[in-house]
Amino acid sequence: MSLSKLEEIVCPCGETFEAELWNSINPDENPELKEALLSGEINIVCCPGCGRIFHAEHFVLYHDAANEILSFVYPKSFDQQATLCAEKMNADFKRAMGGLGPEKKIIYQPILLFGLDSLVDLIRVEEAEKDDTSILEYLAGELGLSLLHLMPSAARERQLLRVLPYVPQNDGARREQIMEGIRILLAHNENLSFYRKLLDKIEQNGSWALDKSIVLREKTYGK
Repeated sequence: MSLSKLEEIVCPCGETFEAELWNSINPDENPELKEALLSGEINIVCCPGCGRIFHAEHFVLYHDAANEILSFVYPKSFDQQATLCAEKMNADFKRAMGGLGPEKKIIYQPILLFGLDSLVDLIRVEEAEKDDTSILEYLAGELGLSLLHLMPSAARERQLLRVLPYVPQNDGARREQIMEGIRILLAHNENLSFYRKLLDKIEQNGSWALDKSIVLREKTYGK
């Protein structure tokens, strides 16, 4: 649920006034707020005294269930208190989950950020990654690649893309199947930079293995 309320704001000029600030954003319910966030329009206020327009730093809870992002965004000035903020975030999250039934509990962990710019950066990177995964999904049938769809939060934590190609005809381990799938994809479209970086990461780590528990589903294509 997206929520806003009146907060007391102190302008750099010294003027104190009240303004309505967003303290909770749910992009599933209010996609327009996500667009406002990305364009830098969230919690922008105008001082009635000097007319100055500025961003009012304020705590914001951002929950995008579809992408498994639950972020506690503290003002950037709080970054020197990161340990205390993390403790409060974890305590608040545990308390909130304790009052919910099993079907409503959030199974992924919250993300601690400082400043809305950090949240915007996270969202923009994930949207850029989605461009690459969308191209993979479009080409998979043509290239004879099968797909592994991963839990978004788990993929994020492990620095993976949420959709991985693999070649089931390869008798090797899943690591080799995935590397071969990425190589086939890059041979067709060399501009997919996120898959290029992922292939380099896997190739450099001979012990890399995919945790089967983070796979949501598989989709197999025939050539």
